[in-house]
Amino acid sequence: MAGTYIEGSSKVLSGVYTLIRSAINAVSLGARGIVAYPFTSNWGPVNSLQPVLYGSEFDKKYNADKTTLTAKKITTHAFKGKPAMLLAYRMATSAAAKGTLTLKDSSNADSILLTTKYESDRPFQAVVKDSLTAGKVIEIVENSVKLASVEGATVADLVAKLSATDYVDAVKKGDQLPANNAGANFTGGNNGSTVTVNEYQAFLTEVEADGRANSFALDAVTDEAILTVAETWTKRVRTEGTYITWVRGGNWANLDAANTKSKALNHRGIVNVGNGCDGYTAAEMAIFVAARVASVGLNRTVTDEVVDYAGVNKKLTPGERVTAKEAGTLVFTMEGDAVVIDEGVNTLTNPSTDEVRDMGKIRVNNTLDQIARDLEKFGNEYKKTKSNTQQAREAYATTVEETYFKPLAALEVIQPGYYYRPDPQYHGDTAVFHPKIDEAFFDSGVQPVDSMEKIYQKINVNF
Repeated sequence: MAGTYIEGSSKVLSGVYTLIRSAINAVSLGARGIVAYPFTSNWGPVNSLQPVLYGSEFDKKYNADKTTLTAKKITTHAFKGKPAMLLAYRMATSAAAKGTLTLKDSSNADSILLTTKYESDRPFQAVVKDSLTAGKVIEIVENSVKLASVEGATVADLVAKLSATDYVDAVKKGDQLPANNAGANFTGGNNGSTVTVNEYQAFLTEVEADGRANSFALDAVTDEAILTVAETWTKRVRTEGTYITWVRGGNWANLDAANTKSKALNHRGIVNVGNGCDGYTAAEMAIFVAARVASVGLNRTVTDEVVDYAGVNKKLTPGERVTAKEAGTLVFTMEGDAVVIDEGVNTLTNPSTDEVRDMGKIRVNNTLDQIARDLEKFGNEYKKTKSNTQQAREAYATTVEETYFKPLAALEVIQPGYYYRPDPQYHGDTAVFHPKIDEAFFDSGVQPVDSMEKIYQKINVNF
């Protein structure tokens, strides 16, 4: 991981350092479509990033389609965005606890201790019955729905089979089989779902350490203290080599409020959603947009993309749409009976010295981020086996041009005319700066391809 650098300076960490400026735009063929989310739930692993590929897998792992906690929001919106992978993070406080139940034998002595697989207050019950073969049947039930059923002739057999289910772990406490019951309740479980800024900060730390996510959104939270932490984190890690986009929204009173926030953010790594669909808030729709930002192809745009919602909460006028775009606010609009993303913009509207206004497009930003990410990875691998000689630097530069840039130009991700070469300001007879013996600097020129989002036509009328 390298990040951006200032000309003439050195960094302690080795790697391929990229200076992204308006004239030095780069891109790569790296894997995309990885989006990260924090959420609360009443099931699943806590406080760790877990890769998930499918919505059904997410629902099973986190009980997402049945809980009323914010995992429900993730399953409702994220998979509509068609991510290749979701990095799931179930937040839980120190109050989180697993539910337990001790089954007694006929003499009221302990027989089997049952513990929920995860920290949870799910209302599990264990029902014990006689089996047809002189043993016992134990059923795990939730709200009258049978989740699992095992049968065994000994305590050890029952313990092994119960622990093999998706719902409980079992420990042998006695030698006698448990006595029959009509349903005994698990107690002591706690979801740990009353989260604060600390849990969101822990999520961000995990995302930074993992380094795979292309984008992330929070779980529709609108607490400004939490959103400020995410903003500060995003701006910091992007300068340090974590090229990630944060998609946020709000429970806006009106579009003007969203536009005001977009102007204040003014960052190409932050997308601000200004309105909602199907009764969902802009903050909830940010969950969907984060998945689209991560997964859209580098030679595609989300502008005018039809999305899987029935209608916008409030139709926008042409003037409101223009104002939103100029402010850097992403909004949904109606095109006939279809809901579409109006303009694929991020919040960069007032570029700094090393930026241009075109970087305010999601497509352009994705291209720039991906090249920076992938060339650093490639360089880190290449430098392991090569000495820092002129020949090695030339070979690396040629490899980048032929392996990365040439096919990307064919895919219409970048324009022809690209180059990648050892930076003459650091290497060669005319060098201005003097790198350390373990440093290599490269100069790149790439122009991203943008989408045709506006068509101007001249109509000549003859009589």
